[in-house]
Amino acid sequence: MSAARPRVALDVTPLLGFRTGIGLSVQETWAALSALGDGPTLIPYALGLRARTGSDGLPAGIRVVRLPTRALLAAWSRRDVPRLDLWLADADVVHATNFVVAPSRHPTLVTVNDIGFVLDPGSANAVVATFPAVLRRAIARGAHVHVTTEHVAAEVEEHFGPGLVAAGRISVVPFGIPALGPKGSVSPAVAGRLAGRPYVLAVGSQERRKNLPRLVGAFARVADRRSDLALVLVGAEGPDTPAVRDAVARLPREVGERVVLAGPVGPGARRALLEGAALLAYPSLYEGFGFPPLEAMTVGVPVVAARVGAVVEVAGGAAELADPADVDDLAAALERVLSDPDLRARLVGAGRARTSAFSWERTARGLASVYARLASSS
Repeated sequence: MSAARPRVALDVTPLLGFRTGIGLSVQETWAALSALGDGPTLIPYALGLRARTGSDGLPAGIRVVRLPTRALLAAWSRRDVPRLDLWLADADVVHATNFVVAPSRHPTLVTVNDIGFVLDPGSANAVVATFPAVLRRAIARGAHVHVTTEHVAAEVEEHFGPGLVAAGRISVVPFGIPALGPKGSVSPAVAGRLAGRPYVLAVGSQERRKNLPRLVGAFARVADRRSDLALVLVGAEGPDTPAVRDAVARLPREVGERVVLAGPVGPGARRALLEGAALLAYPSLYEGFGFPPLEAMTVGVPVVAARVGAVVEVAGGAAELADPADVDDLAAALERVLSDPDLRARLVGAGRARTSAFSWERTARGLASVYARLASSS
């Protein structure tokens, strides 16, 4: 083993199924690490009964730990068995990319994308509810933590420390921006609902922290003055879907008909909807990073974002900010961006400049440095 080029076992489980933000981050990180001429040797592994060698979209040579994920999490939340060293014996470092940290004799890095499951435990499903205990045990064993923003670093220090920062056990390595790929076509159903209207776009699964019911309320205030404006919500249904549907149902019929629940869309349609939007709204109550604002900025679309922690950090002054808990403030921000050409131009220019701060090569080199440090300390 060379400490400069260690053998890194990297969890690619998030590549299974429809890829949300975490899946996209693992996809792009894997590609960027693989492209480094002087980077680590990667050993892909995946957990669970769904993972299979040769599965579509999974890297070649994957090692599959075919044990039930829920059973593994239940075990790892209470004790340090089973270990994954049987599958990963030749690794120098293990990188758990999605909170799920397996006990191992190897130095371990765990990516903590956010700590929403700690701050709002009521929104966590049965699997996510095990994450705090699994993380605490891993940190007690000496795991190093990777976060993508200073805001989440401070949260991890507060809730899983103290002493992690002082000990050099938290590394802040931001993600890049997922490649949007070529523009595709929007489904006839969505295109028919829009019929050439200008629209506000929101991208995110329907969970409580995405704050979509308040966005619907803010849209209604703006739509009263703009009879041609639509709202498009892109993302999978989730635990907040009933609240989203109720918010739409409470609107006057003519306004409610302009809210389009597009569901999850493929990469081509995602790009088409981004490029066609009058603005992107990102009203989240909480995020650890946030790809959609950066994606919108890459295609010259202005952004209205929540004035909260990591969202402000990532936007870096290139978004119009609003209090996500205040429907009136959110509506006012939407109206400002829709009505002020100078503001729109400033946001577009600032957005394009902001995106230059993020690249997957920088992510890969930052992680490679962490891997080398962990490998040399073992």
